[in-house]
Parts: sequence; C-alpha cells; structure tokens
Amino acid sequence: MSLKQITIYIEESELNFFNRLLRDITNIDTCHVHSFPSILKIKPGTIQDSAVFLFWNDSNAMEKQKFIFEHFPESPYVILSTNLLSPEDLSQVAHPTFLHLAEPTYSVGTLDLVLNFAERLIEDMNRSIAYDKIREKVVVLENVFEESLDVLMQIDPNTKHIINANKQAVVVLEYALEEIVGKEFSYFMPPVEVDEDAEFEGNLIESTALRTKSGRLIPTESSFRLFPVNGKMAIWATFRDITDRKRSQEQVKNQKAFYEFILDNLDSDIAVLNSNFEYEYTNPVFLSNREIRKWLYKKTDVDLAEKLDLPQEFYERRKKFLDIAAKNNEIVEFEELIQDQNDKVTYLLRKYIPIDDSETNQKRFISFGVDITERKLSEERITYLAYYDALTGLANRTLFIDHANQALKNHKSTETLLAFYFFDIDNFKFINDSLGHTKGDILLQMVGARLKRVMTEVDTVARFGGDEFAILKVDVSNKSSAAEFAQKILDILSQPFHIMGRDLFTTISMGIALSPNDGVTSAELLKNSDMAMYKAKELGRNNYKFYTNELILRSEKRLYIENSLRKAIQNEELLLFFQPKISTITNQVCGAEALIRWKHPERGWVPPIEFIPVAEDSGIIERIGDWVLEEACRLKKQWSEKNLPSFPLSINVSGKQLARANWSHRVQATILQYGINPEEIELELTESSIMENPEKSIEAFEYLSELGIKVSIDDFGTGYSSLSYLKKINADVIKIDRSFVVDLELNEDDRAICKAIINMAHSLGLEVIAEGVENPAQRDLLHDLGCHMIQGYLYSKPLPEDEFVVFVQKFNESAKTK
Repeated sequence: MSLKQITIYIEESELNFFNRLLRDITNIDTCHVHSFPSILKIKPGTIQDSAVFLFWNDSNAMEKQKFIFEHFPESPYVILSTNLLSPEDLSQVAHPTFLHLAEPTYSVGTLDLVLNFAERLIEDMNRSIAYDKIREKVVVLENVFEESLDVLMQIDPNTKHIINANKQAVVVLEYALEEIVGKEFSYFMPPVEVDEDAEFEGNLIESTALRTKSGRLIPTESSFRLFPVNGKMAIWATFRDITDRKRSQEQVKNQKAFYEFILDNLDSDIAVLNSNFEYEYTNPVFLSNREIRKWLYKKTDVDLAEKLDLPQEFYERRKKFLDIAAKNNEIVEFEELIQDQNDKVTYLLRKYIPIDDSETNQKRFISFGVDITERKLSEERITYLAYYDALTGLANRTLFIDHANQALKNHKSTETLLAFYFFDIDNFKFINDSLGHTKGDILLQMVGARLKRVMTEVDTVARFGGDEFAILKVDVSNKSSAAEFAQKILDILSQPFHIMGRDLFTTISMGIALSPNDGVTSAELLKNSDMAMYKAKELGRNNYKFYTNELILRSEKRLYIENSLRKAIQNEELLLFFQPKISTITNQVCGAEALIRWKHPERGWVPPIEFIPVAEDSGIIERIGDWVLEEACRLKKQWSEKNLPSFPLSINVSGKQLARANWSHRVQATILQYGINPEEIELELTESSIMENPEKSIEAFEYLSELGIKVSIDDFGTGYSSLSYLKKINADVIKIDRSFVVDLELNEDDRAICKAIINMAHSLGLEVIAEGVENPAQRDLLHDLGCHMIQGYLYSKPLPEDEFVVFVQKFNESAKTK
C-alpha cells in the first residue's frame, strides 16, 4: 500500500470479519491501529491527527455518526458490515463519501482503496484549515494596520502618492481619508535633511515631522519599508508621535541644570579634612560664621570644640570614627547630637568618606552631615504611638498586655484577684454613621477622659481600637468588689456627653474575667472577658457579665473551624484573591497583595478574620503559608507566560513560619522551582510577627534580602514600631495601616501620623504604601504627603485570579490612553 502515516480507530467485534480487518490493517507498516469496545467510548482530545474511524453498522450507528460529527468533524469514518449495504442504508449512516467495507465484497485491495481515499480526505481538510488560518492572519494584519496608534500610510514607490492610510492618520492629520489618499506623501512633511535613498531601506528616521491641516507640526520617528500590497510593491510608511519624548528630553535638560544649581548650593554641611584630621574646607552650612570658617583652616575638632564651648564627647566621638575610616579605608556613618549655646538641639547623621589623593599621596576625608532632627522627632512620636492611643491618650493594646503580663507575674497573693474588664460602646457604629466621625472621635476622647478620672495609679485603662476598651485592676478583694467597679464604670459612662451643643447618651456592654479562676495568661483572660462581653450584649446590652464555663461553647465553635480548616487544605477549598497596588505617579498597577480566601462547602465564604486567628493559634498557618507561597509563585509564572506586566507580588508571612529553621530556604527553593525573579516577590509581615521570634526573623530576612527578595512591614504604627528591628531586618517597604487612613481627610492626628511615618520611611530610604484607601481625597492627601503607592477599594477589592488578570490589563491599558 502507498499510504502515508495515518492512525486508525476500529470498533471491536466478535465477528471473524473484525479479526480479518484487524490483521490486514496491522500488516500496513505506515498505519497505527487502536481498537475500542465502542467508538462512543473514545474521549475527545485523545486521538492523533490524521485519524480514520471504522465502526459497525448496528442499532447505534446513527448515534456513532452523530458522535464523530460533533467531536471529530475533521476525521472521515468507514462503515463496517457483514452484509452488503444498499444506497438507502449508506445515505443514512455512511460518510458523505459513502466510505464502507462489506464482508461479501471485501478484499485487501478494497481496504487499500478505502484507506487511500480517506487519507486524501484528511489532506484536503488540512489544506482547507491551513487556508483558513492564512485568511485569519490577513484579517489580523488588516486590523493591526487600521487600529494602530501610529500613523500608517501605503505609498506608491513610483509616484510617491499615498495609496491608503489608517484611522490614526485621519485623527492626527485632521484630514478626511479621501483628502489624504492621492496626495504626494511629502505634502504632509515639512522639508528635512534626509537621504531619500535611506528612507526606503527601512532605516529609522528621528528628525521627521508631520504637518496637520491646522498647520501644527508633530515631531515623529518614522520608518519606510517596501512591502507587497495586492500583488504590487508599496512603501509602508510608519510615523510615531514622539512629542512626549521630546518634552521629556527637554525636561531632563532642565532638570540637569536644576540639580547642578542644587549641588552648588547644597543645604547639607560639607567639609574636607587632611590625614591629620585638620580642616581644609568647610561650606556655609557647616559653619555659618565666615570668620570662624577662616579660623578653622588647619585646625581640628579639638580646637573647634574649645572655640564653640562644646563638650569633650563632641571631638572624642568624631575622632573615634575618623580613626575607623582611616584604619579600614571605608566609609563610616554615625549619629551625633549637638546643642548650641541657645540650647537648640540638632541631630546630625555624619558620614566620613576616605579618599586617596593621587597627587599628594595623602589621604583626605570628606565629612558629610545631614540634619535628621525631624526624623528623630518622628521616631520619638512613633515610639509614643507604639504604646499609646493617638486619639484618647490611653494605653494601647501593646502597653496593656505588657502591664498585664507584669501584674500576672508579680501577683502572688491568694487573698486577692486580678480583674480584666473588656467593653465597647453599644451601637457606636450607628453613632459614627449618623453623627459623623468627628463627633464619634470626640465621644471616644471624652470616654477616655472619664475613665482616667476613676483609675488608680496601679490600674491600667487602654483603648484597643475602634470603640473597644480594656481595664486591668490589681488586688481586687473579691467578685463583689469587681462587680461594684463594673457598675461604677457603667454609671459614669451612662451620664450624657455634651458634644457640639447636644447631649449624647451612651451605654456599654462589659465582660469580666478574674485571675486565677478564669485564666492565668493575659491572652486567656482577654479572650474570656471578650467572650463574656458578647454574652452581655446578648442579654440586652448596658450591663456586665462575668466569664463562666457556659461560654466555652464559643470555644467549641473555634474547634469546629479548626477541624474544618484542616479538611479545607486537603479538599482544596482555599483560594488566592489579589488586590492591586496602584502608583499615583504612573497610574499603573505597580504590585499586588495575595490574600487567602476559604469557601466552605456548607457555610460558603468564611471571613479571614474568623479563620486566620484559629490557623495561627493551632499552627495550621504553617501549612497554609506554604500553600500560599507555592500557589502565588505558580500563578506568577502563569502571568509571565501570558505577558502580564511585571510587578512585585506581596505574600503575607506568619510569625509561626518565621520560627521554622528552614523556612527561608523553602522560600528560595519555591522561587527557583518556578523560575521567578526574586525581586518580584515581596514578603509582608506584621510588627508583632517579628517580635514573636526576633532573632530568627532577622536571620531569615538577612538571608532572603541577599537573594533580592523584598521585605514589607505591614500594619506599621499599630504594633511595636521597633525602629531597631526595622533596621536589623533590612526592610524595603513600610505599609501604613488602614486605621490611620480611614479618617485621613477628616482627622488631623491621622494626617500627622501618616506624615511622620512617610518622612521616617523616606529618610531611611524605604518605600511606603498606604492600605485601605477608599476615596480620591485620601489618595490625593497621601500623594501630597509623599506616599505614591496605594491599595484599597478606591480602585479594586480583592479579586479572584482570572478577574485580577483582566483588571490589570484593562486598568493599565486605560491609563495609557489617558
């Protein structure tokens, strides 16, 4: 047989004719044969190209015919029969070409004839498909020409007349298409010095321009290439508008001159010292008094300290770092505090840069000093915010827990109790929504003020956030005394608050847990008092409730969540959603945060705030964190293959993960597995997660930082805000917590906090991003303060992966067209 390579799928049968057919087909070297109990059992997508189907003419023949037409329309089929088939039979079930093999007339020659015919059918079909694909490409090219954002023209190479032009040419040149076609193309181009021969060799010409109907000249970058159009050669002329590029070049030129001026008038203090640490040059910022600057020539810091009546520590500290710079021949940096005669305090960041003078073979030192007073004051402010609530001045959760842990540690008496009170304001959300956030904040401040008046020196009262407050009382004699104090709090907070000309009445719901009966740790006692508070709410609010064992039912719910969460990992119920980060400078997607979501088979979507704490407490968070890292890298690779723009993807990290010895190596292995650029991965962790195991956190992130992986500090300003650890872990990004953003346009304290964090981040060379941005006013304020990356519902909620990809493509494209 002269058959080429084809694959035959034959339906099995117990008939002798089947065995004969199978034997004859098997003897054909160029054929691959597969047999199936029924053609209907073949799975779509599993057959080879150039396939021919052979099936029996039985009661299911029509169903088989329909199956092949639906799933394998490009493959011919042959009807098999032990009897001769009439034309009527063939017209019902046979291929349109009436291909069939009947046992009475069968021979190897007949088989050869049928298969050769089927093979030619396949070849004809393939040619038809190839032709359709060529037509599709032609249509695509026509669309590219018509919809291009460049001005495109087709020009007759002999007459230089324009044959055709695209839509962009009509828009840019301000002529109708009929006015463009037929004109010599030079009509639209002012004279330029260009070698015409070079134009048609496909060279790129940057000095061209287009003249519009209104006479406006548009600078362009153009190219001219010969190209066949409808069987004739034509010149394909492309003109790209480079107005923005020209404008940018002019801006760069102006900026260069501007920065040269700044360098000539630098505000930082600059000095040059010789190898004996004697001053050879100082600028006006270093010393404003010109006479003293002259006097200081060839003198040392010892002389300067004596002249300005500065303490001995001043010159000893400077000499110490100069000695280090000279000995190690390396740049040294240190902070110094200078207090002048008027008691004005200035913090300076001083840097000594050793330089070898090739002409004199001597070493010199450049002294570079930057005023960091504002940054130091910001640090002091942030340190305050780490332990106190900015709105009320009360202790925050961190300080409360510190005091509680200390009280529990020192409490040895069996005669007294420690009382934890946890409460919030009933219907506070309604107050905020109806009266506005300003009055809501005033109410919280007045509540804090009343609470301070009834506290003793050893008690601690704190605002945990929102309208939640906690009180720690030590040495409570008994449960009755605890109840009396609770009623006292209820009474003083039920008195009217006079706010902006009106009286506002409020009530609270309070939960109480007593140590040691209800717990021996601060976390346990806070949890139990919180459970008791919700019981008080269930009983009608405006009351207090002690923790009892009945409240353990709430713990059972937690256990149910934990067990369901373990199954969720096995049953693949977890999903990743993505919330984009937007640059307010480029108005492009500049990053995204991967956020885990859980779709329970019975409960539906489970809020992260409900299952993440359970995962943390139970240790399941480690397995979830590994899954998130793996899934995020897998999807990042997919996006790269889809040509999605490159941007860093933030992945949240738990303190439990940081505690694992091999966690950083696992991160590295996962990134290598998927071929991800380390700079496109950003690990996000909260301040509290660092403090769970600071030493291991520092070690892990030092290793990852060397690989190029970014580190982001989440919820900055709400936890410890430890600047020392911030520096040690070599963080790259600080994320301002949403609690400082939600009322940014209304609350001056929030604006001050944001400004302090942004200034501190910039002074440390860190990027800063704000989350929870929900309106343009917040975005604009943050941009003005120097925060140019935002994340929040203003642009998008967290999206499933497929919707996120569409969002990025549409958002970036729409930004380009604006």
